[in-house]
Amino acid sequence: MKHSFIMKYLAGLFLVFTVGCKNDDGPGISVELQNEVNEFVWFGMNGYYYWVDEVEDLSVEKYPTYNSLYAFLNTYSQPEDLFDDLIHPDDFSASSGKPFSWIVDDYEELEASFQGISKSFGYELGLLRIASGSDDLVAYVKYVIPGGPAANAGIMRGDVFTEVNGTQLTEDNYLSLLFGNENITITLAQIQDNTISSTDQEISLIAVDIAENPILISDVLELDGVKIGYLVYNQFVNNNTYHEEMNDAFGEFKSAGINDLVLDLRYNGGGSVKTSVMLASIIYGAGGSNDIFTISQYNHQIEQSLTSNGVELNEYFISSLPDSNTPLNRLSLNRVFILTSGNTASASELIISGLDPYIDITLIGTTTVGKNLGSTTLYDSPNFRKTPDNSDVNHTNSTYAIQPIITRFTNIEDIDYRDGFEPNIEVSEINYLEDLPALGDPSEPLLAEALGVITGVARLERKPDSGMQEIETMQDKRTNTILIDNKEILSEIRDHFVYAGQ
Repeated sequence: MKHSFIMKYLAGLFLVFTVGCKNDDGPGISVELQNEVNEFVWFGMNGYYYWVDEVEDLSVEKYPTYNSLYAFLNTYSQPEDLFDDLIHPDDFSASSGKPFSWIVDDYEELEASFQGISKSFGYELGLLRIASGSDDLVAYVKYVIPGGPAANAGIMRGDVFTEVNGTQLTEDNYLSLLFGNENITITLAQIQDNTISSTDQEISLIAVDIAENPILISDVLELDGVKIGYLVYNQFVNNNTYHEEMNDAFGEFKSAGINDLVLDLRYNGGGSVKTSVMLASIIYGAGGSNDIFTISQYNHQIEQSLTSNGVELNEYFISSLPDSNTPLNRLSLNRVFILTSGNTASASELIISGLDPYIDITLIGTTTVGKNLGSTTLYDSPNFRKTPDNSDVNHTNSTYAIQPIITRFTNIEDIDYRDGFEPNIEVSEINYLEDLPALGDPSEPLLAEALGVITGVARLERKPDSGMQEIETMQDKRTNTILIDNKEILSEIRDHFVYAGQ
């Protein structure tokens, strides 16, 4: 089996563009490939990866023939190990040290997660290292999903626990205890004077499939004669129903005549570029169709292909719902307050970056992740699409997919937020776990700080640092991404780089 990447370079003309190996192995390929998924991983990264020119093992100079490439690929028995070794040093979170690109062996589960669908106990957890140098962890509930198992069991925001199925949570076992079983029993604990003790109250939970609405709270708060819109938005999901609901929420804000907006992105790990553009356009109502929201950059092969075919790389503010003529309920505010944390990433940071040149932004919370990088899903098929046009030459029916970084984003002022956005006002909810108010409560720490600035009345009693540190879990990275969903760009890229079996 021999392969090549084909690049449609000019309208109506097709040229062979050798991104992969040359077909010069003499009478045939003598090295037998032991794992075909490895081949998919290598060719996908070779064609799309943002740092392809800087990764030695993706170089056609190093592997100029199929025999040399297959010999290299055969040194890996698992495609996950190959993928990990192809990751560029810049493709890692500065805070956690974990890669932004990843590989999965079940693309359906991946797709569901991007739509906010997962098998879940119905809560979002934070995992804290109890003390410096200790491996022991305490979990706290950031929020519960209405109607989910946790909510039905009476679990509330701020609840804490250290044991699952009678075993202490540690950095070594939390994945298996929290995410490895669909039926668990947690033992609630309490925090008093920075001391954690068990309450011996046990709660059993069974995971179910949940479609989480990204809008957790949409409310109008009225304090001291000031009307404030408050929106807790937890994932940028490219879904027409959710888009309409967001637009309706802002319609209610407009009808109420809000004076200010508090956008709570502290638990939002990212998602769709399209949805990010929509939310930014609603907030900055003066943004026109010629005003740049964000600028994207690709590897030289993709960028040359896109620009030569006249494809627009920038994203601009919009005035109607994506894929619809329904007008957006755009605000006319000159400032916005955004609540952040170490979980605020990617498309959430894109909101901050893209709005910053146009509107006054006050960040309240803790430093964001620092990811101005976008990815797309590549499927193990001849043209990397989920349903390949030429599926009859697909070399494998595997369910593998990769989610490589393919682009870097900046705003019109070329701001790079690789180290994250630092807050204007630093507040960590971790220091308030002894009695953590509900989201939307005017006394909730981050919201209270925003309300204090807006009304000029201090509403937060500062607590000392608890000394506990949140860790990033392996589950976080599936949402810590900017999903490229510009159909024109994706269509051009997929048409130009085809992994075609011969």
